[in-house]
Amino acid sequence: MAFLNRTTPNSLLLTYENESTYLHIDSQGCALFGKDTPEPYFRIQEPLLLAHGIMTDSETVHLVVLKTNGELCYTLIPRSSSPQTTLISKLDVRTTKYRRLFLFPQGKMIHIFYACSHQAIRDLWRIEHHFWNGATWNSVHLGEVVHPRVPLYHVNMDRQGNLHLVTLTFQGRYSLLFTNRFNGTFHIWGSPTQALKISGEVIDMTALMTSDNVHHLFWAVKTTNGQFEVRWAQQTNALELTGEWLPSPAPIRTLSSPWKNLGSLEVNGVIWLLIQSEEEILLFNDGAGWRLVSTHTPFYQPLQWVHKSKRNFHQTLWLESQVERRTPVYYRELGLVLSTSPQLATFQSLSTKTSPSVPPPPVPAYYPEVSSATYYPISPVSTSENPLNLNDPPKEADPSSEVIQDIPESPTPSQEEDPPQSQPQQENLQLEHLITTVTHLEQENSNLSHTLQAIMSKFDQILNALSETTISKNDVNFSEDLKEAPAATPEVPVEELEPFKEAMSNLEKETQGLSQILHKMLTKQEENESSLENLGMQICQLQEKTESKNKGGFWNKWIT
Repeated sequence: MAFLNRTTPNSLLLTYENESTYLHIDSQGCALFGKDTPEPYFRIQEPLLLAHGIMTDSETVHLVVLKTNGELCYTLIPRSSSPQTTLISKLDVRTTKYRRLFLFPQGKMIHIFYACSHQAIRDLWRIEHHFWNGATWNSVHLGEVVHPRVPLYHVNMDRQGNLHLVTLTFQGRYSLLFTNRFNGTFHIWGSPTQALKISGEVIDMTALMTSDNVHHLFWAVKTTNGQFEVRWAQQTNALELTGEWLPSPAPIRTLSSPWKNLGSLEVNGVIWLLIQSEEEILLFNDGAGWRLVSTHTPFYQPLQWVHKSKRNFHQTLWLESQVERRTPVYYRELGLVLSTSPQLATFQSLSTKTSPSVPPPPVPAYYPEVSSATYYPISPVSTSENPLNLNDPPKEADPSSEVIQDIPESPTPSQEEDPPQSQPQQENLQLEHLITTVTHLEQENSNLSHTLQAIMSKFDQILNALSETTISKNDVNFSEDLKEAPAATPEVPVEELEPFKEAMSNLEKETQGLSQILHKMLTKQEENESSLENLGMQICQLQEKTESKNKGGFWNKWIT
């Protein structure tokens, strides 16, 4: 039986600073529209399963699509030259379904994420990462997420170019939050870490990285009485490897069925949250708690909004206005201004400053900036029940939007008692289990050794760079001491020392992060070695016990 899902993806609004493009998606393919002409300047005339894109400057669009024939393709679309398309992989779309596609161009690196589920185990979603390192395409399996309907995961990028993966997996009566980070300097993944344990089944989630490196997580959880609670947690400094997640003490909002979508974004330092259920609710938080902006019956079309600037980046589910097409709803409330172009609206932030144009590299790069880490303290939720009046008249709801009605609670699997077995059979099973565990630990120990060697080589590179910098600096100081100048030499301006200080600071941060990872790996390797010793002793004891029982049984049989 085919598992091909022909649900048409939502259209995408791609914005960069005050520029925008619109990717229209229908059952026949997709078309990319600019702001100047009503005709598309790029088109794919094939049915698509998934599509995602991003603008990295005002003239360049990156696009990744999954076609119904299983081809996963990446396309670079510059305005000044012809598009360049690359076939990344050929995926199985007959027995596997795919959801939640993400795209992150970063200098010469291209990152693509998606989740897939096989028809044999539909609740188990595998998260895959494909990335281009400048020479070849590579793939990494990042783990699994358990959920009966959708893969609950999100990927964000901080100001230093690191990628942050957050996943929510359902286990019995709880949903577990796991986090992981891809180091943008050394291009390696860390280890998944459990950050939160949430009571109940989470049905939807979204995440957001602010311009000051504060990681926000929003989720909707079903309560015992059939309602849905929207809750919130934040990691105050995402640059720290062991940054703590702080959940809110009370829900932001409690809603009734049906549930649809959840979206979040940051504009000019303000967090905006869009909730879609039986009503469309817009809230914002400027540091003084959550306040209500608007609530009304749903009548907008779903839209996926991907925005990038030099200060922030977000991709979230949003809504498209039915009066001003190719325009996000609530753009006035968000502080955006429509341009006078008759074909397509562009967006200008009220506080955006025009920066000098820089010629883009072959693959437009992401330029991280350093900023102080500030965050919104979690405070008791307070809402102001004075919604703003909207100019758009209400219309009927779109029946094509996906709705989650009353969701039956997932039954907790009961542990059935195993039939009684004889003592020799139980010992044989224990022996086989111990042998399997020893093999797994030996393999894991080997992998840890390879990882430690790679990290030690990185340490050697950092130490060599530091030593060369120190030696060159000492040579310069020694040569300056040998020179006798009649007049006092002018002091070096402080501005010339800033790049050196910033480089030293970055090296120190990376060294601290690698030392923490190295310490954890050494601890884990010691635990594995002790576990191997204990398992070896248990195997010896079981073998001695088995031999003694066999001897005793033969002697008793001979006497009889």
